[in-house]
Amino acid sequence: MPEIIVKPSDLKELWEMLPGLPAARRYLAGGTDIVTADNAGAESSECWIDISGLPELAAIKETAGALFIGSGVKISEIENSKAARKWCPALAAAIPHFASPSLRNMATLGGNAANGSPCADGVCALVAEGAYVLLALKGKKRRLPLRELFLGPKRTALKKDELILAFEIPKRPHAGVYLKLGPRAYFGISKAAVALTAELSGGTIKRAVVALGSVAPVPLLAVKTSAWLAGRQLSPQTAAAAAAMVKAEVSPITDTRSEAQYRREMCGVLLERALGGLR
Repeated sequence: MPEIIVKPSDLKELWEMLPGLPAARRYLAGGTDIVTADNAGAESSECWIDISGLPELAAIKETAGALFIGSGVKISEIENSKAARKWCPALAAAIPHFASPSLRNMATLGGNAANGSPCADGVCALVAEGAYVLLALKGKKRRLPLRELFLGPKRTALKKDELILAFEIPKRPHAGVYLKLGPRAYFGISKAAVALTAELSGGTIKRAVVALGSVAPVPLLAVKTSAWLAGRQLSPQTAAAAAAMVKAEVSPITDTRSEAQYRREMCGVLLERALGGLR
């Protein structure tokens, strides 16, 4: 555990207290990643800043054109949100795969993204949803496509002390699927995962976005496969061709969870199943 844990009451207090805190500091939201790392001896921060109570991060809001999910909203709250289920079907489909029910009462999408893991279920789904991330640093804000936040395993574009405020998901009628291959059916870290969103017109795919987890250094947007699917008829032939194509876009590694070639093949299998499950 760090020597110091502080808990600001709002963003104003957070920005005011930062100069007086040790330089080796990190934000703490749900704690499901940082506490695990600390228990494993992989966390050396002198100070944790507990942002779990910040009201500015704690809401799900709608505008005419977008859904905003605060970075501090618990995964279980998103699971129970009618708006999230309506406008983020791939994210809704990913949540049952997100750790265990007890951890979903603690974990947040903000922590999921800030951790920078290529296997993050919520992040993979949000990339397929076309999400943007809203960031703040001492009152200065910026917005960027979520996929641009990730630079490599455990590496993000976040500046020191920069905070994830929320995720912005454009409202668009679409279908969504999330499929994950892990060591067991649920509650495990993925060997490979596919998130798919698609706008359908009859039997035609008007627009598709394919994102993949655990098969590249970052949560991966399959740009070529997504573009190829646009305008295609939804059919077993289309699904098989897309499955073959997506295997060329991934760059998996061999680790303790799986071999690279197996991961590559499973990306095709999962995408073919996802396309077959579109409604």
